[in-house]
Amino acid sequence: MIGNDIIDLNLAFKQSNWQRRGFLQKIFTTDEQDFILNAENPELNVWLLWSMKESVYKAVQRKYHLEPFNNPKRFVCKQVEINSGKARGVVCFEEDACEINSILFSDVIHTCTANTEFSFISENKNSRIRLLQKISDQKNIPLESLNISKNKQGVPFLTYRGDNLQIPFSLSHHGDYSAFALSLNLS
Repeated sequence: MIGNDIIDLNLAFKQSNWQRRGFLQKIFTTDEQDFILNAENPELNVWLLWSMKESVYKAVQRKYHLEPFNNPKRFVCKQVEINSGKARGVVCFEEDACEINSILFSDVIHTCTANTEFSFISENKNSRIRLLQKISDQKNIPLESLNISKNKQGVPFLTYRGDNLQIPFSLSHHGDYSAFALSLNLS
């Protein structure tokens, strides 16, 4: 399973009032709320856990061909460790347990499922073209023949001359940042 999420912290800090009544209870389990509220930087932990949940949401939506849904408490963050600008943990969704890796910068969080072999972060919105270029280079396919389409659930997939390439990837954007995660095991 592959998924990723990116959070522009400047935008998140500006636009969201995570301390408003009911916000934490609606999105996070009791253990997750404790993790947030007992942290040195609670606001950063809100967005770290959100990013972890969102990354796995994208992965399971792709894996199970799920219709879009909004129930963040179905994704449970466990064993979260933060160390030197990185975070690791596990996010559980029903019977699936996904290992997660996050990179924490001063103004952005980028989270990927652990089976991601390549990821890219951009300060502008060119991750889409960078993803297509990476596939073009890896598969020796003309860039102009590649396209990104979406299935009926809204999950993106790569096409070459209209055929689905069956290459797992995930795109994400928020504020001034965009990112992609890709499995390079393209054989």
